[in-house]
Amino acid sequence: MINGVAQSRPSRRLAEPVGLDSRGAAIRCIVVDDHPAVRLGVRELLAIEPDFEVLDAHATAEGALASAERVHFDVAVVDYQLGARSGLWLSRKLKRLPDPPAVVIYSAYSDYVLAAACVVAEANALVSKAALGAQLCERIREAAHGETHLPVVPPSLADSMRRRLDSEEQAIFGMMLAGIPSAEIGHTLSLSLTELDARQWVMLGKLERLDAQR
Repeated sequence: MINGVAQSRPSRRLAEPVGLDSRGAAIRCIVVDDHPAVRLGVRELLAIEPDFEVLDAHATAEGALASAERVHFDVAVVDYQLGARSGLWLSRKLKRLPDPPAVVIYSAYSDYVLAAACVVAEANALVSKAALGAQLCERIREAAHGETHLPVVPPSLADSMRRRLDSEEQAIFGMMLAGIPSAEIGHTLSLSLTELDARQWVMLGKLERLDAQR
């Protein structure tokens, strides 16, 4: 599918018990939110779940990234708006670690434009802060097992967003929406992974500016 991404991609690890990681241990999480009350609330919500282990909570994207470079965890629950650096910036940075965690974007703003940006940021899921806590927990479990759960971007909106991109970026964007891996995108477009990564950063900036203009 070129204009959307499937809401859930099967994981090769789905045979494992829900809520446990590949080691059969609790899912290790961090929380990243610049609002102290929300940060505390999410941490407490996850802490009462028997299959979660909350390692830390951070107010900034930079602090979370520094922690991730020292300690491995399974899932990062990340607010979109984090001040100087966005949650989507953090998502792409985390996905470039040697053992990248899953990323769940947890945002007060949850719509198709942000969903498209989440695809470029390689986030696993997008959850509205208006959703029930049980939904957030379920998305974390799915992400820990390798599933992706993002809203399908309507074709008309995807076409409108493509017009903000150049021709090569449009091709990359379409393939990313279709769930095609970066290695295959690079091979198809004769781009090295370094070149593709640079183009994706530019695309993410354009989509975030579009989101800010609404």
